[in-house]
Amino acid sequence: MTGDIRELTMRMPAVRRERGVALLIVLLVTALLIALIFEFSYATRISLNSAVNFRDSQRAYFLARSGIYAFIKYGSQLRDSYIPQGEWGVVPLISDGDTQVLIKWESEQGKISIPIVTRDNRAHDMLRQLFLIKQIDQDILDNKIVEKRNFYLLSELHPLMKDEDYDKIEPYVTVLPVTSINVNAASAEVLQSLCRSLGKDDGVVAMIVNKRKTQPYTSKQEIAETPGMDTMVASYLDVASSMFRVSSYATVGGYTKQIEAIINGNTISYWRAL
Repeated sequence: MTGDIRELTMRMPAVRRERGVALLIVLLVTALLIALIFEFSYATRISLNSAVNFRDSQRAYFLARSGIYAFIKYGSQLRDSYIPQGEWGVVPLISDGDTQVLIKWESEQGKISIPIVTRDNRAHDMLRQLFLIKQIDQDILDNKIVEKRNFYLLSELHPLMKDEDYDKIEPYVTVLPVTSINVNAASAEVLQSLCRSLGKDDGVVAMIVNKRKTQPYTSKQEIAETPGMDTMVASYLDVASSMFRVSSYATVGGYTKQIEAIINGNTISYWRAL
């Protein structure tokens, strides 16, 4: 009898130890399951956010491209009624809800053309005067720009000069073959460069700028017949533009894309995503 009791007593702690191990195993398995659930949930949220970001980035990219094509199709209405030159404006046709498309345009025919520059031609003289106005070393023009000449992108001009010099002339030059200056789109600096290259004073420039503030020129004849207009200056001016630099900026949710394009007529000569 006593032996049985002793045997039973010796066995009871072993039963308790087995129950403790089982409990630890249950807790360990539960912890592992919880960790796996949280990991799966976190991975799912990351994948979902990545998918949303990719969706928004693609929507923003194609909306930015649609801004370029909207300018090609409705450019005259956008320029005349909605968005002045050199200013960002909303494209009302494709902006709605959480999406917004803005464009900025500049007429390339209001600038001085670099590719047609040769030594001592009119474009060279205009560029020389622009360099004088902006206080840029003339050697850059004669020994670098004239020698290279064949620029496909305006950014190719940048390595030939200092950053501050490039920033000074970048708004006033183009790599497109512009043969006449759009009197309504040209800056005062470009008009000054033209007048000074012809030996004329800046009085004509002031007259043009004041006139177009109230009423843009509508024809070459109107330019020539404007009181105070110099005949020689008028021969280099026109009112037409078919070449533009257009930037389109699209926002979808918190994601943005920007595209820059050179448009010649109804075709895109060059574009890049920024």
